[in-house]
Amino acid sequence: MSTPAVSEKVVGAAPDRVDGHLKVTGAAKYAVEFNPPGYLQAYPVLSAISNGKITSMDAAAAEKAPGVRAVLTHLNAPKLTEPKADFEHLGGMRTEERIPLKDEVISYGGEYVALVVADTFEQARYAATLVKVSYESQPPALNFSDAPETATKPKVNKGEKQDIKKGDVDKALADSSLTVVKQTYVTPVETHNPMENSGTIAIWEAGDRLTLYDATQYVKGVQDILARAFGIPRENVRVICPYVGGAFGCKGAVWMHVILTAMAAKVTGQPVKFSLPRKAMFSCTGHRPPTRHDITLAASKDGKLQAMRHITENTTSYVGEYIESCGPLTTGVIYASPSIECEHILTKTNIATPTFMRAPGECEGTYALESAMDELAYALQIDPLKLREINYSDSHPVKEKPWSVKHLRDAYDFGAEKFGWASRKPQPRSMKDGGLLVGWGVATATYPAHKMSAGAYARLNADGTAKVQCATHDLGTGAYTAFTQISSEALGVPPEKVVFELGDSNLPYGPVAGGSNSTGTVGIAIYGVAKIIHENLAALAIADKQSPLFGLKADDIAMTAPGKLGSKSDSSKSDSFADILRRANKEYVDGTVQPTQPPKDTPVLFQSFGVHFCEVKIDPQLPRVQVTRVVSVMDCGRVISAKTARSQILGGVVMGVGMALEEETVYDPVNGLPVTRNLADYHVPVNADIISIEPYFVGEPDYAFNPMGSRGMGEIGVTGIAAAVANAVYHATGKRVRDLPITPDKLMDIG
Repeated sequence: MSTPAVSEKVVGAAPDRVDGHLKVTGAAKYAVEFNPPGYLQAYPVLSAISNGKITSMDAAAAEKAPGVRAVLTHLNAPKLTEPKADFEHLGGMRTEERIPLKDEVISYGGEYVALVVADTFEQARYAATLVKVSYESQPPALNFSDAPETATKPKVNKGEKQDIKKGDVDKALADSSLTVVKQTYVTPVETHNPMENSGTIAIWEAGDRLTLYDATQYVKGVQDILARAFGIPRENVRVICPYVGGAFGCKGAVWMHVILTAMAAKVTGQPVKFSLPRKAMFSCTGHRPPTRHDITLAASKDGKLQAMRHITENTTSYVGEYIESCGPLTTGVIYASPSIECEHILTKTNIATPTFMRAPGECEGTYALESAMDELAYALQIDPLKLREINYSDSHPVKEKPWSVKHLRDAYDFGAEKFGWASRKPQPRSMKDGGLLVGWGVATATYPAHKMSAGAYARLNADGTAKVQCATHDLGTGAYTAFTQISSEALGVPPEKVVFELGDSNLPYGPVAGGSNSTGTVGIAIYGVAKIIHENLAALAIADKQSPLFGLKADDIAMTAPGKLGSKSDSSKSDSFADILRRANKEYVDGTVQPTQPPKDTPVLFQSFGVHFCEVKIDPQLPRVQVTRVVSVMDCGRVISAKTARSQILGGVVMGVGMALEEETVYDPVNGLPVTRNLADYHVPVNADIISIEPYFVGEPDYAFNPMGSRGMGEIGVTGIAAAVANAVYHATGKRVRDLPITPDKLMDIG
């Protein structure tokens, strides 16, 4: 192996979380835990149908109920401006682009039809049961086949082509000497279920000044959307979110409840708190859409791919277009092949608009592609890991640009060694542990290295402490800690003397905490503002006759050690931050860096890769799949914070196991409402489902990507793991399940 699996240059320190004590003691306050004076509580009324319209609305009894201050419906709701998403210009994101309570039309089950505002939560919840709504209902479209007339083929999504064509797939498939696998893989609706439900507090401090406490991944996006919806200056809206209790993507876009809460506060003239009940999380804050993948792979007898085709279909809603890019992000990225085609089909249903959910596109795409690769390996009688190594690509297979750095081979080698892959018996049902069937599976993981825009402010004090600010977020993933470490490194101040502030739209611009971009993006801003701080210090030293750096040129001065500036040409000349500020009689030096758009065209491309090895054990008489062991090896560049990085991969693997075996949102075929709408019915992994997960990191710092050398890892851990589980299930049982989740009913015939 050319690269050590865990090297000092790749894996950084592992400090405790800087916010850990606050969280375990309950001192960390989440959005709806703030209690402004005189606040009211809101509770929603959700539609009982998914396709049709409201024919009558009777809120009289609710309005007369104890404590009720207002009942908002489409008949009396304020008319607002429709704020279109404007993410490309540092604005907000929306996947459901419609003002709430706009009209009588019902487009999906569980849509907001009224909001009751009362003195207490209990009063609002009770009064909501008194609102009488009558409907004219039409049969809902809930599946791919229900509304074929709505199918479209989008060519572009977020600037990336969905319709990819390299070489001639049809010509390759005409070669009868090739081994061909052609299969369809299906994933269901999955729903984000973070511990913290979405929620908002809205306070109108004047006719045109609004403060929001919002559970969001993007305070600047909320600020932008609310300002435009209510027609007020952006700077008049302040959004506060110091802590987030998980999100997975459902708190990235601005949803109806945020606008509704501000509406209610405007109407009542008092602060309003709206914390979504869990059932509303299943219809009002997005979900991972169902996907269907038609995969065709063709390879020569030696295992080399000659053709790859990936046609993806996902559903969206009638009130928003959401494309779940899969083929271009997986089949178009991972393996070398002379001919590659990807295509996307989008159909509409009467289900709420989907949204981003941890590795949107890559998650489902790797499940389909890596399952097909496993089937191809068996058809060729080649070891599944060997097949992946045969088709290794040193550059982007379609764009044909080199990767900045790529150490996937090292991940394969090290993971196989740690897992013991060489001991695998190739035939299905050939490995057992007593009466249990044992299966081993492998799959490649991948996720792009995203870089967005961010600004930052920093202040270095004479007492050696520092404050750094950015309107970014910590979703519970350890961003507070990572940003503190980066600030310490960039400024040259011990981490225990750095305070990093985030989660407030009054701070310099921070991007959405999504796309695994936060560390890479905000870290660049931190390094940028640290450079300004050092330049300001250097200017003071150059002008100070008592400084050893007096009279030197600015470009000859740099930080030569933590807390010190020195001459690059004469190592004997240096001066401490503290002495420079003391002699200048300054209490601090500060600086601000403004957000800039990263370049769209670069000579190299940036992508992270990894591999999952998975073991399952199954009792053929009671075919419940137990994942007993996972070894995951990731190549993400430099690991800033080892402890939180490990947690990121652990969390991704657990989520992928849930995708493979448990998670599915089911809808009533008659009324279109979610049937699984609580944590008792919607199953996610618990402690008993997860045994051993071993995350490792390989590679080297990616300094072409950013000054820290780090690429994000919030999402790569969930990619590929569902396929690794499914492949292990096939190896254990000899039965291939191509529609997730792999529940016991799909394995009843393996005994």
